[in-house]
Amino acid sequence: MINLGRKTTIMEIDAGKALGAVAVVLIHVSAYTMANIKIFDFTYKIALILNQIARFSVPLFVLLSGVGLGLSYKKDDGYLKFYKKRLSKLVPEYIIWGIIYLVIINKNYNYNLWPNLFLKGDKIFYHLYFMPMIIKLYIIFPVLYIGMKKKAGLFIAFLISVGITTTAHYFNNPNLALDFYSKRNVVFWFFYFVLGVYLTSKLQYYIKKSKKHKKLLGGILLLCTIVILWESFYGLKIGKNLDYCTTFIRPSIILYSIIFTIFVFSLNYNNQILFKLLKNITNNSYIIYLAHPFILYYYMKWFRSLNLKIGSIYFLISAVIFCTIMPIIFAELYKRIKSNIFKVFNN
Repeated sequence: MINLGRKTTIMEIDAGKALGAVAVVLIHVSAYTMANIKIFDFTYKIALILNQIARFSVPLFVLLSGVGLGLSYKKDDGYLKFYKKRLSKLVPEYIIWGIIYLVIINKNYNYNLWPNLFLKGDKIFYHLYFMPMIIKLYIIFPVLYIGMKKKAGLFIAFLISVGITTTAHYFNNPNLALDFYSKRNVVFWFFYFVLGVYLTSKLQYYIKKSKKHKKLLGGILLLCTIVILWESFYGLKIGKNLDYCTTFIRPSIILYSIIFTIFVFSLNYNNQILFKLLKNITNNSYIIYLAHPFILYYYMKWFRSLNLKIGSIYFLISAVIFCTIMPIIFAELYKRIKSNIFKVFNN
């Protein structure tokens, strides 16, 4: 989802993007698994655990988007050139996939409503809240860039995001009914983005530093994982609804996501097979994000047509693999077709 704007590859960044892409798929697949099985059944527990472990996904994507912009930004280019370059990579595919969901799945032909739906994203399909949110962050980036690079700016962003997140989770209506508290609100994600921008001033230094404390980070991550799992299971046990107990909008997820990100930086990626696999997923992370719910929608229809259970381990595993691989296959085919068309016209 981010372009470093350089020929050199930072493998830790690519690994984070790849893990984030698979984790997003896992969240949505596990959510459907839980919705189709009795609460606290064995499979339900497995799905819930995986769903919570994968909650680093969107925070990590937002953080790495900040890293990508921070590394490639040139103030001398001016606002208009920046917006044209960045938004042209995001908006067209968002519009294309938005129309696909509206027409094919939602069968919404009321075109007058479409502009408002695109402004909100999740009113088109549940995962598209990310698009208006990240576009807003891209828009404010060059305006607040100088402040984002400073500790004071990072601290202010932390106070804003943590404050609103705490209010949303503990003091708002548990079903997050108010529109202000929807996931598309950029305030919830602002700290992750600013942290990503801030880290670019000494990114290689921070990565090297993290590698020296891999075991410590692993221990802290394990503790954070236990906390968010306990939080979810306990919330469900006392009668809270599933969305409230599993949402990204929790203070504990902020800490968990940051520690997970640092832990990803601390790992080594020397295995060539692993490198190629992660790189392939990374290169197609945007299309995986946009397309996987579409594929999942029809995969579930096919699964049910065979009288197979959605609330099963088999569905959980097979759907994650299928909905990760198929967007990559489509993307690679599209690239080849596009390349061949260009060759024909150039000749």
